[in-house]
Amino acid sequence: MPKKIDREARRQQIVRTYLKIAARDGLETTTSRAVAAELGVSTGSLWHYFSGFDEVVLRAFQLIFDRTNARISEGVAQHTGLHALMEMLEETLPVGPETQREAFVVVNFWGRASSRPDLAQFQTQVAAQWRRQILTHLGEAADQGELSAGAPVESVADVLMVLITGFQVECALQTTLASAQRQWQTVHHCLSAWLTDAGQETIQLASADSPSSADR
Repeated sequence: MPKKIDREARRQQIVRTYLKIAARDGLETTTSRAVAAELGVSTGSLWHYFSGFDEVVLRAFQLIFDRTNARISEGVAQHTGLHALMEMLEETLPVGPETQREAFVVVNFWGRASSRPDLAQFQTQVAAQWRRQILTHLGEAADQGELSAGAPVESVADVLMVLITGFQVECALQTTLASAQRQWQTVHHCLSAWLTDAGQETIQLASADSPSSADR
């Protein structure tokens, strides 16, 4: 009797293998042939589980999004306002080894999504969710007196979303703008005009607790 294959488990294995090769060997070598070779199967067998390589990349992007959200939830669990915002940015900006590796996959996904409306739709959903969360933390910061009265939180949320996207591209291109120090300096510049003394103190506290605090 033929062995029953767990289709979803096999799909997840293929996606995890894609991310493993990308982290180990670089994105340029992460092809369908490389994934199949790592799994010890023929390239054609991959397409029993996926419609094509774009779907593999989409699932990898979704997995990264899920992992990022899990880290965000853990990081902000005990915080609100600016402290929660900085915890969120720690996981969405490419300021550490894990987020830097993820940026390469994410930017590759964007390259494919530019000509695929179905792929682009998922990116739109990601951006909308993260912007809502950023806006929530900025609103908390305003209510807690960490931002001055009248701070344009909607516009600040937009700028922070652009920074998240832009710095991931800079990271993938390996430019000097992608250094963790310059990313945090840009974030601070974005917020500085509306920070109160309490806000400055909160950011210093958040920085002290951060894995990338040495670069802030």
